[in-house]
Amino acid sequence: MKKLLLTLTIFIFPSLSQAEIVVTNTGLITGIYSWGVAEVVPSLDGDTLITMPTGLTECPGGVYIKDSDYADRLLSMAMAAYVAKQTVRFQVWNDADRFWKGSSDNYCQLRSVQLRK
Repeated sequence: MKKLLLTLTIFIFPSLSQAEIVVTNTGLITGIYSWGVAEVVPSLDGDTLITMPTGLTECPGGVYIKDSDYADRLLSMAMAAYVAKQTVRFQVWNDADRFWKGSSDNYCQLRSVQLRK
């Protein structure tokens, strides 16, 4: 019985609790929206929403940059792609715990920006 419980724990729980890192389709950014101070939901302060058809069922309309020490780097690459009309691909977490809290639509948290010619 203990072996059965251990086996179930090893195979079932890790798949339920781990966020997966996935890659969006390559496409054009359709909009970029940034917040300074979000009066209604303070945890959104400094976040940036990027709209784009991602091809992901978890967050089909776009991604967001969580305000952090690295947010400026991610945003500058996204802005460069947007202004240059350069296609871009994002690496994101598809975990529901990391969906953006500022909308009823799901936006996945951005992990990396990939620009390619």
